[in-house]
Amino acid sequence: MIDRNKKVNTLRFLINGSILLAILPMFFLGQLMAQTPEIVFESANQAYASSDYQEAINLYQKILQQGVESGEVFFNLGNAYYKQNAIGQSILYYEKSRKYLEGDPGLEQNLKLANLRIIDEIDEIPRLFIEDWWYELIHLFSMNILLWLTFLFFSTFAIFIIMHILLDRRALRNFIWISFSIFSFLLILTIGHIYEFETSKFGVILEEKVSVVSEPDLDGTEVFIIHEGTKVRINREREKWLEITIPDGKTGWLKSSNLGLI
Repeated sequence: MIDRNKKVNTLRFLINGSILLAILPMFFLGQLMAQTPEIVFESANQAYASSDYQEAINLYQKILQQGVESGEVFFNLGNAYYKQNAIGQSILYYEKSRKYLEGDPGLEQNLKLANLRIIDEIDEIPRLFIEDWWYELIHLFSMNILLWLTFLFFSTFAIFIIMHILLDRRALRNFIWISFSIFSFLLILTIGHIYEFETSKFGVILEEKVSVVSEPDLDGTEVFIIHEGTKVRINREREKWLEITIPDGKTGWLKSSNLGLI
């Protein structure tokens, strides 16, 4: 009788263990599915629509912490911060979104509205005509469109070359030169766009008021004061300090914690 009870208990243990082992993977899979960026993004959008902006911010930030970046996440995060009157953070994420949604009308409009809330009114140093012309030219298309167009006309040029070799048609020479010229032009624009992206570093002031000093030291002489939301160029870094330049050409140092990198 005792042996029989032991066998029954052992059988129950094995059955319960098997059921537990079958359920656990499903549980963890459900937990994992609940945390996917797409589902978190939808939850964040729902929180925003319900005017729970802080919860929306937390959820959008959770997506970024998972290593996922997109123009839509940055844009919505900028909107949520704007609703919270965190103008510096709002402008920072609008600027980040620009890397993915360059030229988007809604983004540009919201960024302009946020910039109207900035205290600092800084006049930019006038640029040479050639500098303005080159800037407008390389930003004629977004990076993604430029890359696709460059690849398209390179492929077209290569096809015409192959057809010319195989068919020996002189009429193809004009198409070869035209496709090569367009490809070369687009390649120059793409290289210029990439060079600017890699060499130009910008940031946005996140603190309400920041004292910019003449050297990377707390005892440095104050050069000027800058306020939340102002976009600055980053020249170099030294430990926890950044040398910045504002649009009117003034340069100075501030603590890196006062600024968010775009």
